[in-house]
Amino acid sequence: MRGDSLTPLAGGPYAVRSYLIITALICLRPLDWEVGDLADFREDFLQALDAEDRAACVEMALHRLDMGHTDVLALYLEVLAPALNEWVCGEGDADVCVWKEHVRTSIVRTVVEAAYPYVVKEAVRRNLAKGKGARVVVLCPPDELHELGARMVTDFFTLAGYEATFVGASTPIEDFVAALRHIRPRYVAVSVTNPYNLIALRKLIERIRGKVPEGTRVIVGGRAVARDPELARRIGADMVMGTFDEIAALPGGG
Repeated sequence: MRGDSLTPLAGGPYAVRSYLIITALICLRPLDWEVGDLADFREDFLQALDAEDRAACVEMALHRLDMGHTDVLALYLEVLAPALNEWVCGEGDADVCVWKEHVRTSIVRTVVEAAYPYVVKEAVRRNLAKGKGARVVVLCPPDELHELGARMVTDFFTLAGYEATFVGASTPIEDFVAALRHIRPRYVAVSVTNPYNLIALRKLIERIRGKVPEGTRVIVGGRAVARDPELARRIGADMVMGTFDEIAALPGGG
């Protein structure tokens, strides 16, 4: 059973709730699947993911990218994000739902990291004549463990021409704020999935405001704020977003 589509930063109960560069890929089997169209690829990928076959998932995704049959955006938005956000744990698997969710997330994260060279190559192609973009840092507030959506969004910023840095989850606020004094980013993007972390998000934004140069914009995204943009603004964010088109429309890209 698969529900409606969600942004890369979204999630739900018993579903992956967000949004290892591989230096060598060991192919355990020959390429015995057809290239086909994107829908066929998505179905093949989901079958391998449901079977928790990490090697097959990575192999299929990289082969498709390498052959030019899919670009990074299509892989992320049409295959990986739905594979996570639309997954529902089966009734007969209730006692292993968390296990299955974590394994599924781990496999998709491996695919994302393995695809990074293609992100870099595509970013160069997209922004060849535009020059170097503004600096953006992407992170999650303390105790927000669902960071995969934020990791994928970092690649969206890279594709849009930004100099993007992924910080991830569990970075102490004071350490992050101290780094901001040196990095001086134009944007700070924060992904928050669990509504219980909104207080931590507000505290993080308050600390950021006092330390970064005037003009630094704070962007938030994720299920906890996606349906209530005004809530994000009330806790100090400048904007809410979670799609590539919104990121590409920001001033400051390459």
